[in-house]
Amino acid sequence: MEPLRSTDPARIAGYRVLGRLGAGGMGVVLLGRSPGGALVAIKLIRAEYADDTGFRARFRREVAIARQVRNRWAVPVVDADTEAPAPWLATEFVPGPALSEAVGGGGPLPERGVRALGSMLAEALGAVHTAGLVHRDVKPGNVLLGLDGPRLIDFGIARALDDTVLTATDVIVGSPGFLSPEQAQGRRIGPASDVFSLGCVLVYAATGGRPFGTGPVEAMLFRTVHDPAELGALPPGLRPVVEACLSKAPEDRPTTADVRQAFAEDLSGGSWLPGPVTHLIAERSARMLALPDIDATSLDAGGGPAGGPGGGPEGGPFGGPPGGPFGGPDTGAGTGAGSGGRDTTAVSPSPGRRRFLTYVTGGVVLAAAGSTTAWLVSGGDKDPGGRGEKDGKTARPELRIGLQADLSGPSAAIGRGQDRAARLAVAEHNARRDAPFTLRLTTVDDGGGEERAKAAVRRFAEDPLLVAAIGATGTDAAREALVAYDEAALPLLSVVDGDIRHLNRVFLCARPRNDMQMLPVAEFLGAYEIDRVALVDDGTEYGRQTTRFLDAGLRGNGRTVFAETVREGTRDLDAEAERIVGKRPGAVVYGGGLRDAGRFAKSLNRAGFLGPKIATQAAHDPRFLAEAGEDAAGWLVVSTAADPASVPSVHPFAAAYRKRFDQAPPLFAAEAYDAVGLIASCAEKLGRQRLSRQDLLPALRTTSYKGVSKSYAFESANGMYTGTGVFVYRVERGRFRYIGMNGREV
Repeated sequence: MEPLRSTDPARIAGYRVLGRLGAGGMGVVLLGRSPGGALVAIKLIRAEYADDTGFRARFRREVAIARQVRNRWAVPVVDADTEAPAPWLATEFVPGPALSEAVGGGGPLPERGVRALGSMLAEALGAVHTAGLVHRDVKPGNVLLGLDGPRLIDFGIARALDDTVLTATDVIVGSPGFLSPEQAQGRRIGPASDVFSLGCVLVYAATGGRPFGTGPVEAMLFRTVHDPAELGALPPGLRPVVEACLSKAPEDRPTTADVRQAFAEDLSGGSWLPGPVTHLIAERSARMLALPDIDATSLDAGGGPAGGPGGGPEGGPFGGPPGGPFGGPDTGAGTGAGSGGRDTTAVSPSPGRRRFLTYVTGGVVLAAAGSTTAWLVSGGDKDPGGRGEKDGKTARPELRIGLQADLSGPSAAIGRGQDRAARLAVAEHNARRDAPFTLRLTTVDDGGGEERAKAAVRRFAEDPLLVAAIGATGTDAAREALVAYDEAALPLLSVVDGDIRHLNRVFLCARPRNDMQMLPVAEFLGAYEIDRVALVDDGTEYGRQTTRFLDAGLRGNGRTVFAETVREGTRDLDAEAERIVGKRPGAVVYGGGLRDAGRFAKSLNRAGFLGPKIATQAAHDPRFLAEAGEDAAGWLVVSTAADPASVPSVHPFAAAYRKRFDQAPPLFAAEAYDAVGLIASCAEKLGRQRLSRQDLLPALRTTSYKGVSKSYAFESANGMYTGTGVFVYRVERGRFRYIGMNGREV
């Protein structure tokens, strides 16, 4: 990092600028700190480009698309202002070196490291292409190295923009030596162009040289188009895939999925990087963590009068305008289910969980943003709703929470249960005599569909008193809605969605994510010294997430893993089960979804397997029991849902739910109840005269909360769940019987 220059701004929007990361023909890249303390890389566009309407339109479009790229190995866009006089965007800051620096200073990577690099970069490019974007500049300088894996950066965010980058508008965009033949000739490009560039990067990583040599730009471009690549120094094990990537014709190149499959990374046995590079990353990370905090000034308060970030003095009653398009608040009397604890101290993972986290995850820095403010003042001119007094008493002010749920689609049973549980929590809060504000719940039915999900967020965003939302019920609806929540800077809690691709600056994953739900499985297999494990996925994204890191963790601990893919919809599951059982595993872990779980259980039983059989949350469903029948008996199921019928701590809530709605609560109802309590307790602890979405997000991410279902805590940087929250059930007599939590039996 370089010192700031006199022409560099001290602040960009809500970010304090700390130093310079690089500069190029289009702008400058700065290191910034968010109001919540997260470090981000900010690309600030030069004025001459900002005045170009064509450039601004392209910049606006590319930022919108880039917001949709959600992959662990692609650096996310966390904030942007495309309409500012000097447009800018901010991304996660990665303290590791670029691949160009690591190889240039320390030599080529070992073959195993190049294979891992190729697989993970192919995965990132696949996400870029899925979002409708072609990267166009895949090169060593745009690949940053982290201890857990690489990070592909877009738009040259964390490196100089034009160190030999060709930027002639609409002619050639890319870096000589790493661009494709179609780029060199100024022809139309597509995803295959990025695959060619990936091949060039892998040659550089493995040999330290460029596949088409060096020298004048024109000479490199000519060789790229007409000459074969120089691959003599490439390890033989890498050559087939790299040669295919470097095919001159785009249609002859493999897809990113093909590269991923061919270079499936093997992270067992230590770091994927050589020792000098891991030491450099650790050293830089420590240096970034040692940056001093920014002292608050009157200009840092966030656009309001003196006081906290929300702008006004601390304390005071809460308030807001009454009514609204969704009816009045639920003010029913409390039912005594309990509202959970209110502890706002940070919580660290347990030592065992911390070890697993260290092995399978990497830190992600996201920035908090957004400025929509809910006035929490009652009476006088400061009351925007004009509520004043009622019956001689000061009216209790109001705060609104949104619930986006599937009330009419495929997950309607869960969605309706969440809606009722949230209303129950609101009613209990409003019945408290000491409650400093009244809650109002706004529920919108997204039907489990993508378009209705985005429409739901728009309705939430238009309400200035709505400071947070809970949702969505379905994975597809959640994925589409996240972009809209991001644009509205509206905090979103999900107690259902554990997809690891859904990292977002406003997202809080209020449950262990899909891969972390498998932690008790690793502990169980270790406790019973089961050394041979069949790990089965169904070829879906869910199956990949639930099995990928468990596979790496088990192998890293010296166990034999039979990684099997039984594609979703496979007709002859009996043959697949017999093949798996024939390998004589000590346990079988099924990481697939619900569709085939019941049939697989029956096939495994017919194949004569008698050892432990374990399934993921997808099987925690009455439909699994119905389809598998007696063959479900004895299965262990790990889940992030506290079953109201089985988990003792949830029984008081279940009784209150039955009393109010005359039926038993479904799965994830207790978690929705807790989510309301979590949001309310954060708002209450903040004690602000007015509360913005920007205020609430960092508070939620640094709060621990003991709910009726589980304890909640989050990574402050990225909103991922860190509390205890995986329940283990055994199927007995056609029911899920709760036997323990996080690998510990009750």
